[in-house]
Amino acid sequence: MKNHKLVASVIILGLFSGCSGDVSAASLEKAEMLSNHGLTREAKLELIEVIHSRSADNEKASAYYQLGRIAFEDNSISAALESWTDLVGLYPSSPEAALVEEKIKTLSEVVGESTKKSINNAVASSYLRHGDFWSESKSNKFTIDSSWIPMVESAVKWYDKIIDEFPNSAASEVAYQSKLRTILGWKESGQYGSSHGIRKSFSKYMPQLLATFEDYEAEHPDSSTIQAFRYQIAQAYWNNKDWDNTRLWLNKIISSAGEGDSFYKDTAMRRLEKIEY
Repeated sequence: MKNHKLVASVIILGLFSGCSGDVSAASLEKAEMLSNHGLTREAKLELIEVIHSRSADNEKASAYYQLGRIAFEDNSISAALESWTDLVGLYPSSPEAALVEEKIKTLSEVVGESTKKSINNAVASSYLRHGDFWSESKSNKFTIDSSWIPMVESAVKWYDKIIDEFPNSAASEVAYQSKLRTILGWKESGQYGSSHGIRKSFSKYMPQLLATFEDYEAEHPDSSTIQAFRYQIAQAYWNNKDWDNTRLWLNKIISSAGEGDSFYKDTAMRRLEKIEY
């Protein structure tokens, strides 16, 4: 009788151990579903559970990668760095590690520091504490003199990296919006403040603005700022006294709004009443 019970226990344990991969896979799928529905806190808890379970190494590597991705999209750069650094340290041969190695270097440069490293040397640690005591007022952020650096092109490069590396994501949507605002341009304050983007050169930047908006609309058709950027494009044409294209984009706003009333539809209709000046 005891032998029968032992055999049954072994079979049951075998069944459960054989299912462990499926359970972990389901957890990764659940985390992805939670993240896609905006439940990022719950998604992170699910991923942490995978990391501390008996999951296979490839599943844990994926969990670390997803944790970093969620943190990055939430603009928690330090948390993203920590998760991806752990990933590379624990699972250096994984495909996910290969994906993030360059990102780690880039993010470290952007924030001006690497993730904190533990120092095992007691003497060195004491020296650091002494130094930090006397320099406690130092800034942990670097300042960069941007004189003569082409600001629009420098900014667009980094927005494009997000768009290329994180397509169809919340980060991509924000990057598109920031890129469009950058190309629309600005004027620095003061008598000698420089102009940038379209405010500096309409002919140079307008084609780039239109191409970026087309990609943005195709990738994020339901974004809440689509109509706002349509109006900004119409306004850019209006400021340049291109009346025909002004009318074209104002009418795009009106037709896209449908039958209902909305702020930009109403504003576009009012602007159409008086275009030329």
